[in-house]
Amino acid sequence: MNEFFKKLAEGDITPNSFYVLICIYTDIKPNACVSYDLELHKLLSAEWVREDLSLTQKSIIFIEELSSYFRKTKKKSSIDLMGDNFTTCIKKYNELFPSKKLGSGKYARTNAKTLEASFRWFFETYDYEWKDIYDATKKYVQEYEMKNYEYMRTSQYFIRKQSSDKSFESDLATYCDMLNEGSSNEEDIFREKIV
Repeated sequence: MNEFFKKLAEGDITPNSFYVLICIYTDIKPNACVSYDLELHKLLSAEWVREDLSLTQKSIIFIEELSSYFRKTKKKSSIDLMGDNFTTCIKKYNELFPSKKLGSGKYARTNAKTLEASFRWFFETYDYEWKDIYDATKKYVQEYEMKNYEYMRTSQYFIRKQSSDKSFESDLATYCDMLNEGSSNEEDIFREKIV
């Protein structure tokens, strides 16, 4: 919305004048709340409209440019965002988590439909591949396995969790960043898994 009003200011045209311009363009009778004569006078003097009330080329281009702000954009499908085999990828991701209840009383694995919604947000927000996601998730699960999964997030909350300020945070994105930057916990070097 800010961009729209910024364009009006750049065009040196008021919202009311633009409204009258649109009414002429679409052949609609203006609302009585707007002073049609006053706004028409402004449009004529600024050469947005000709004397015969036809629009100038400048006004037609301006109207089409500003109309683009109000066109609905097509929502991307899950396939567009996550790839053709996204359901298989989500299943593989979910299976990286233990099939048990966590200390919080929630199951570590979340149902696939819920995960799809979370991954839609993730792929709209971040630019990672499934390989990055698997590597980051494996690292996360390994870290919490050593702690008997205490305070571990569910497969859904690892992707995104809403904060108290209503914003979303993603531990998955943090782990992906960490792996891409090549940093890891120094304790990993000295840790051995004893069977």
